[in-house]
Amino acid sequence: MPPAPPPPPKYYFYPKANVYFDTVNKDYLFLGGDGVTWTTGKEIPAAMQSMMDKMVLLDTFSQPVWRDNENHRLVYSAVLYASPTDTVEKKKPVAKQTGNQKAQDHGEPKKEKKGLGKFLDKLFGKKKKEKEKN
Repeated sequence: MPPAPPPPPKYYFYPKANVYFDTVNKDYLFLGGDGVTWTTGKEIPAAMQSMMDKMVLLDTFSQPVWRDNENHRLVYSAVLYASPTDTVEKKKPVAKQTGNQKAQDHGEPKKEKKGLGKFLDKLFGKKKKEKEKN
């Protein structure tokens, strides 16, 4: 009976350190000192160790795994390190209205309507003003 094939590789990716960990061979893959060549080793440089906090198990990947490194860094950095407030739109404070006082326009000039807009305001503006009074 032939021996069983080795299990397929599984990789953990640490986006902050830009390091892969091969769970089958127990090896780390990381960029060497030249910033171009990928290196394999049982240990990683001390400078990278402090950045090994959050990780993700890669479900699908190319061979070699670092071929998609640019995409891995983009996707998993955003997923693991983004905070909910990064995508929430910041709202400008609005001045509170009291009585007949209108909200401040924060120094933006009011655009005067022309043509059809001006005509419609004349036609329907009276009704709008009456509603605001009530």
